[in-house]
Amino acid sequence: MKPPSFLAISLMGNLILAAVWVAVRQEATARMDAPSSAMSPPAILPAGKPSSPTTETPGTTTPWQLIESADYRQYIANLRAVGCPDWLIRDIIVAAIDDSYQQKTKSDPVSFAPWLGADQRRQMSRNQSAKRFALRQEKRALVKSLLGYEWDSHADDVWNLDLLTSLTLGFLPDDKVSTVLFLKDKYTEAAQAIREDAHYILLDGDRARLLTVYAGLKADLSGQLDASELDELQLREQQGFLLVNDINFDGVTISREELREIVRLSKSFKDMAKDEFVPDPPPPEAEQARRQAAFEAQVKALLGPGRFADYQRAQYFNFRETFEFTQQNQLPQDAAIRVYEARRSAEEQSNEIQKDGTLSAEERAAALAVLKAATMNTISPMLGGRYHNYLNGPGRWLNALAQPPEPQTQTRTQ
Repeated sequence: MKPPSFLAISLMGNLILAAVWVAVRQEATARMDAPSSAMSPPAILPAGKPSSPTTETPGTTTPWQLIESADYRQYIANLRAVGCPDWLIRDIIVAAIDDSYQQKTKSDPVSFAPWLGADQRRQMSRNQSAKRFALRQEKRALVKSLLGYEWDSHADDVWNLDLLTSLTLGFLPDDKVSTVLFLKDKYTEAAQAIREDAHYILLDGDRARLLTVYAGLKADLSGQLDASELDELQLREQQGFLLVNDINFDGVTISREELREIVRLSKSFKDMAKDEFVPDPPPPEAEQARRQAAFEAQVKALLGPGRFADYQRAQYFNFRETFEFTQQNQLPQDAAIRVYEARRSAEEQSNEIQKDGTLSAEERAAALAVLKAATMNTISPMLGGRYHNYLNGPGRWLNALAQPPEPQTQTRTQ
């Protein structure tokens, strides 16, 4: 479960401060009532971090200074002593560590050396990036030694704020999300260095190095995720294939498992995760057609002839537009199919009339007008009372059936 919002954290912090203040007041009262030799040390260790100037009476200590410590382990012990929940301890400690490492990151002066060549500037930028990454690794190791698991607040921010990342990794527990994002950053940076060295013109040797980087990422992910988690991650990464290739399922009766299987089958057509590291050059047109045919044959075997026909129909925008209209107007799916087929037939006839060189301009215009009227008569009963709404919406294509042809640039043959 994700941690509560900032408001919840603030309220929890106030409660902790109130608890500490009550404890301090009770302790002060006890000291006043008892002899000085009988006073016992406070239950919470004093802070090891120097206190900041305050407007309070000299010699007094603010409650939070009794909890905060420069020693992170003591800091954690103090937070637990006042009943702070583990998730809040994590956020407080990681925030303190982030502040410390942010100062380390800012310690390097900004370099401005326009007299250097492009390769030298690129190497300087790469060195700075490598140092920042090394600091992130060091910080993660420190967090793990303190909390018992890896945690990266930057990765957590990405997970919470980036929708695509949330959709891809949302099934994993928090600590594994952080690990996966860290590994992806690590190997993406290594791949970027190879591309920059090659000036983005990849030869066979460069591709081999990129494949080695990708193999390293897969090996590390396999070591961090169990088999079911790894399979789910690969499926979610591969589902981008549907978006990139504009594959749709409007009007297709399909189960969740069948959809997942289609995504799995698409990996043989194009491996999306691998392509992110080692993009393959566009294959020849014949090879592209062969892969497409092989993929569709697998989809047909999975869905069967009837539903595969529905799948093929769903890939056309004209059908999806009509299907959306029928859904919005509570019309049966069969109406969308019949309207779409009528439209396709009418547009094919319109193209034939437009190309018919034996017709005069008047004959062509008359034939198109007859086609439009016949098509409207065919569609009207399919849509019933929603027919006029269709004409004013996605049915505007009917007007194009009767439009005069574009001016001829060549003499019409007889």
